[in-house]
Amino acid sequence: MRTVLAPDTVLPLTCTRSGTCCHGKDIRITPWELARLAQARGVGATVFRAAHTRDAGTRLRVEGPAGWRGQPACGQYDAARGCTVHAARPLACRLYPLGRERQGDQVRIIHEGGAFPCLDGCPEVRDLPAMTVADYLAGQGIEPFAAARDAYLELAQDLAEAAFVLIFDSGMDVHGEGWKRNWHTVLHADADARAAQMLPGWHDLVTCPAIAEDPSDANAWVSAHGLLLQEKSQEGFAALRHPVQLAAASATMLAGALLVIHAVGGDTAEVGRRWAARAGV
Repeated sequence: MRTVLAPDTVLPLTCTRSGTCCHGKDIRITPWELARLAQARGVGATVFRAAHTRDAGTRLRVEGPAGWRGQPACGQYDAARGCTVHAARPLACRLYPLGRERQGDQVRIIHEGGAFPCLDGCPEVRDLPAMTVADYLAGQGIEPFAAARDAYLELAQDLAEAAFVLIFDSGMDVHGEGWKRNWHTVLHADADARAAQMLPGWHDLVTCPAIAEDPSDANAWVSAHGLLLQEKSQEGFAALRHPVQLAAASATMLAGALLVIHAVGGDTAEVGRRWAARAGV
């Protein structure tokens, strides 16, 4: 069950900073958020990905010491100091205990269940000032993070379209069957296996791109990421004609699209089923 909230809904949203919400959660991160987190830790993006993420860089590791109710802590949480990357925390953390769902142009703010989640983990919030949902989200600074997440949904669609183009515009859908095996493997793999299926360098291009823009500017950074992927695909794939090469390139684009869908919290199984039906795989 999910409860849909209006912007003027008043809830006990003043945070106690007790750290209960930093335990046992699923924290998805976009490539932009990964870059911000790496910057906050003073390391390169690929170093941060290897040390602090799972699922090919799309999810923060939550494997720290057990805390609230015996659940593991987020790897960025310190029991003495709290969140060690608070200024760079991703959208999932800024939204909590709320969630954000997007269907087309429609955006809904929700919380899971019929009861407000904080009343379980932090019942003392009842004694703190309440606020509207709109004021809480504004105070959490979600706007650039939400915009980046929406932009990555479009980027995922662009990658998927590139996967289709490589097959159908080349005539491979008629003259070759190898691409179907590649697609089937990618569609039914987990995130790490999808990354392993990508052509050399493409996992980094999708999750840890080398971009000169300062990651503090979400719009510029995500836009630069999209342009980089477009340039690299044109450079590497435009002249391909051999079926094996086309199949590998198409599977790489498909895997990249699904990694991005996973990063933004999308249902990769459902999206994969739609793309498979469209391709006739």
